[in-house]
Amino acid sequence: YQGEIPDAYERLLLDAIEGERRLFIRSDELDAAWSIFSPLLKDLEEKRITPELYPYGSRGPVGAHYFASKFKVRWGDLCEN
Repeated sequence: YQGEIPDAYERLLLDAIEGERRLFIRSDELDAAWSIFSPLLKDLEEKRITPELYPYGSRGPVGAHYFASKFKVRWGDLCEN
């Protein structure tokens, strides 16, 4: 490769070469993640549930406000000081 490698990629490559494990997921962690999300993804696919779209830069989907209100939480409260 003859071009310049951006600093972030260079750092990532060097960390990988040096065996920096904190930046990468272990295989057992990956298996655990898939065991959680696979049933969820299957359910979404079988029920043909589509994500609720919302504008970039907004406070998220309108449905999230209604969902949070069921638990007496105002959407966005967790992010405020």
